[in-house]
Amino acid sequence: MRRPWITRAVLAGLVAGCSSSTGPAPTLAGTWHVAVQGSLSTGALSPDTFSVTVTQVKADSFTVSMPAVAWSVGPLVFDSGASVGSFTDTSTFGFGAYPHNQTQICQYVVFFGTKNKGLDTLTNAVVELANSDTVPGGYCTWNSQGVVTIHK
Repeated sequence: MRRPWITRAVLAGLVAGCSSSTGPAPTLAGTWHVAVQGSLSTGALSPDTFSVTVTQVKADSFTVSMPAVAWSVGPLVFDSGASVGSFTDTSTFGFGAYPHNQTQICQYVVFFGTKNKGLDTLTNAVVELANSDTVPGGYCTWNSQGVVTIHK
């Protein structure tokens, strides 16, 4: 004897459980996968594909674990001070690092893009690299840029 009400009850339970508003909200914390797409405007990065771990410490505070990234210009190795970027546009998120032996005022690599609703992909993502002692207008400017994909 079939009991269709059991099937409907199980299905209703699954739908209710999966659509619960008490489920965890999306977070920026997690493992982000970065891949350079094509060439940079100057030089090359190595590795050009890697993972970055972002851990939430407080509501707006994060720690970042990122492998050393070498830029063929210089050459420079960005292997120190990995952190979440600070952007005036709150729809932007990213992370970057500095060289351990910084020799210029502006030496950094930063990977960033626009946060999607699920906080699991950064759209229109780019990498920017700087290596300069010149700070026009009080801001560091990048020397090389390229397109990247960034997703969890």
